[in-house]
Amino acid sequence: MKKSITYIIVTWNNENEIQECLNSIEKYSDFEHKIIIVDNKSTDHTVNIINDKYHKVQLIVNDENLGFAQANNIGLKMVNTPYVCFINPDVVLTEDIVTPSIRELENNNSTGLVSCRLNNKDGSLQPSTFSFANSINLFNEILHIGAFMPQIICKKRFINYYQPKEKFCPDWVIGAEMIMKTSDAKAVDGFSTDYYMYTEDMDLCAKVNKRLHKKVLYIPDISLVHLGGSSEKQNNSYNKQKKLFQNDLLFVGKFYGDKEAKKTKARMIKAYKLRMCLIRWFYRNGDKSLQIERTLSAIKLLDEI
Repeated sequence: MKKSITYIIVTWNNENEIQECLNSIEKYSDFEHKIIIVDNKSTDHTVNIINDKYHKVQLIVNDENLGFAQANNIGLKMVNTPYVCFINPDVVLTEDIVTPSIRELENNNSTGLVSCRLNNKDGSLQPSTFSFANSINLFNEILHIGAFMPQIICKKRFINYYQPKEKFCPDWVIGAEMIMKTSDAKAVDGFSTDYYMYTEDMDLCAKVNKRLHKKVLYIPDISLVHLGGSSEKQNNSYNKQKKLFQNDLLFVGKFYGDKEAKKTKARMIKAYKLRMCLIRWFYRNGDKSLQIERTLSAIKLLDEI
């Protein structure tokens, strides 16, 4: 089969980002490619822009906002190329990301998903490699323990704080850009619809690891720009922090069991209470009151879950 790739893009009111995204794909795609856009009932001009200017794009318009995971899976069912790239509409390519990613997938059968470096608009690094949520990792994350550790330790224990200079295998990567063999993506049933927003990317990486017994690979010397948060800013229907807590605990229960999920919640509360003490005793910045308020809010939210 000829080497080719399909980009799947889920849109929701992305009239300000979609043109730059699509134009950058056309500019930097050396591989034969297709583009499938699944629109989650945008109410702005996103659909009109695509219909008017991008006639080669296969556009699917949903009758309702089905969420990130389900919309991606609708696109995945339509893919008949050997490779697939899940990519956000607020991503701008600045070089060819496909060729080196597919090379890694072809050369190492133990690699199931490849992601490249995400940059902010100003070119600075956007952290995108993380450890799976569990009772230990979330405790460490809440207390920012990795910020005080040398990079050699962060690479294994505190991936959130690791700043890679060379290829390595994190637990999971941000879902703004992911490249897989289509057969692997379909073998794990794409993204899990257990989550409506947030955590779908961690879940997909966990399925690659635990169901396919393959690794996630991060390439730091190939990069793209991720503007970030375009859909999130529009969604005021729920508390983001509460949803993240709920999804983390759902993930832990799904992959490690209910006992570990209960332990994780208890340790998260302990971590926030310890954080509260540290802020009261040692924090000297001008936003001390705000940090205390946020920490108290986190404890309250966890108690409610």
